[in-house]
Amino acid sequence: MVRIARRADLILFAALIMAGLLTGVAHAQAPAVPAKTPAKAPAATPKPAAPKSPAPVLQTPEGPDTVVLKVGDQPYTKADLDFIINNLSPQVQRSVATQGRKALGDQFATIVLLSQQAHSHHLDQTPAFEHKVVVQKQQLQAQAAYDEIVLQAKVTPDEISKYYSEHATEYDEIMVRQMVVRKRPPNATTGPGLAPEEAKTRAEAIRKEVVAGKDIKQVAADFKASVPADPKEDVIIQAEPQSVRRGGMRPEMDKAVFALKDGEVSEIFDVPQAMVMMQVTAHKRAELKDVSPQIEQALQKQKIDAAMGDLKKQTTIWMDDQYFAAPAGLQPSPEAVAPTLKPAEKP
Repeated sequence: MVRIARRADLILFAALIMAGLLTGVAHAQAPAVPAKTPAKAPAATPKPAAPKSPAPVLQTPEGPDTVVLKVGDQPYTKADLDFIINNLSPQVQRSVATQGRKALGDQFATIVLLSQQAHSHHLDQTPAFEHKVVVQKQQLQAQAAYDEIVLQAKVTPDEISKYYSEHATEYDEIMVRQMVVRKRPPNATTGPGLAPEEAKTRAEAIRKEVVAGKDIKQVAADFKASVPADPKEDVIIQAEPQSVRRGGMRPEMDKAVFALKDGEVSEIFDVPQAMVMMQVTAHKRAELKDVSPQIEQALQKQKIDAAMGDLKKQTTIWMDDQYFAAPAGLQPSPEAVAPTLKPAEKP
């Protein structure tokens, strides 16, 4: 019975640290005295189990059954404390290994002391406490089940290679130079940018010179464009092209610009707040070795989503529409304006 209680203390302590409720260990600080009113634990959301990076390990001569800590009459062995350390995040494990176990021991002893006091005061026998225990157990169970799903959703090199072959065009990249002329709203007489018609005229003049092969830096100088971009300028011309992967621009731009040949300039895109043109300087395709990590991540997510979907199909989930209704007057969040260019991800 004592052993069961001790293991429960260990699991609780490890759960508190993993949930971020105990941070002193990570910073090697002494534990703060908790308030009398227990803080409400945040709900834990299952998350993929990240592969643990190797953490330094403290070597000690004691055997696993050697008692290394006592709180009152309650002994804890090296195996007990090692259980806690092995269930910490790699970051906290490294902190413990480099700064020592003293802070961890102090916090664990504090947890046990408070646990013993709660038991002696019968604080663990209230309905609220029992409900919290049930919720915390469900959270730990959910995380354990989700971790199992993640482990089973491994992606093989063959699957990565097959996906790359079937979606090769998605990894096309271009080196593209962006030219922007800012414009004001049609009815605005002041503010940043040019009047719409003036912005269009300026953009056409810039495009004409770039198409004619004029040096881009000279074009920028002629139109007093900022190089690099100054947010106060009305004209922005990128002297150096940047790498953009397919799908990294607004849809209408993406289709048109990726169809251009090296050196060609797109037509003028009239978008909110600006007139935009693109000049393509080079085409390339990201190699399999460079995109394998993101393909693996995407395929693993597909497998996880499929497994979660199958799991939900096995059990009927019902929600009361009235209880879960959105608050009255809630307005949907406005869609964020997508950036004109989204640089290609670096491997």
